[in-house]
Amino acid sequence: MVKISGNLSFKVKKTTELSDQEIDQLVDLIRSTMNVEKTRKTYTDKYLHNFLGYSFHALMVKEDKIVGCNTVIPQEFILFDKKYSFGQWCETLIDKNFRGAFSNFKKLGNILNEALLNNNIYFIYGLPNKALYVVSKRLLGMKDIGKLKYYAYPIKLNKFLKQYYPLNILLSFILKIFLRFKFNHKNDYNFPIQKINNESFKRGRYFDDKNYKILAKDEYEVVYKKEISKKHNGAKIIWIIDVSPLDKLSLEKAVNELKKIDQDVDLIIYIGYLKTMPYNLIKIPDRFIKENNIFSGKILDEEKINEKVFDYKIWNINSSNFDYR
Repeated sequence: MVKISGNLSFKVKKTTELSDQEIDQLVDLIRSTMNVEKTRKTYTDKYLHNFLGYSFHALMVKEDKIVGCNTVIPQEFILFDKKYSFGQWCETLIDKNFRGAFSNFKKLGNILNEALLNNNIYFIYGLPNKALYVVSKRLLGMKDIGKLKYYAYPIKLNKFLKQYYPLNILLSFILKIFLRFKFNHKNDYNFPIQKINNESFKRGRYFDDKNYKILAKDEYEVVYKKEISKKHNGAKIIWIIDVSPLDKLSLEKAVNELKKIDQDVDLIIYIGYLKTMPYNLIKIPDRFIKENNIFSGKILDEEKINEKVFDYKIWNINSSNFDYR
């Protein structure tokens, strides 16, 4: 599938159809636009390891050089007890010399959506950065699904609120007391929309990245990642990427277990949407969240997918559903 517009051509390729030269150009585009280092292998690993064995890449090309791309990873989902293929909207990159023409951005999106429909993918979703979030709504017709919430267990706050010493130590102590006596609601979660969390998904999402750790217990499994945060004076954060099954009790147990594995951890964070708060987590107010936390989507075939998909309260959604962390 190729379309020509002026001196630019727009095409869609599966990962398995990309040449080595095209992969190298996409790696260079990531480096120049995102300042992220990748290799040919780490790039293809990200996009090959899913249930189809490939992803979809919309390419904007000028004189055999890729100057823009829009990529979607196919994911299996359950939507009201029926299995569907959704598209996880990932890297959308434009060379700095071609960013003025917003129509090119729209052409990339349109040709990609056409290819997805031809492969029985009827819905796409993603968590774009703040700049891309605005453009995607205006030009690509993406619609808000909901706002992800940040939930935390504060172990030590002195590196996060360094300017307020010694009040930061007192606040940390007060929060721990609050969590100890917090009322424990009994409520199970019910998610009519959720990813199929099988080995194919796990391999595609985490592949061979040693930064992701899996803690498996008889009752639950938790995927987490440690980070030394440069933004917060070297604070050590444990990010809970996923908990399976995702229910209130499993998440509470996961937090309690993660508290024990590293005595130097400052904060444990889970990102998602929870109808009922676990007793050992507090919600971080939105005003402290600096990155975009609104995930959005687009129905590509309204006969297959209805508007209920935009009700964020019925999604099992967390960091595992995206590629940003």
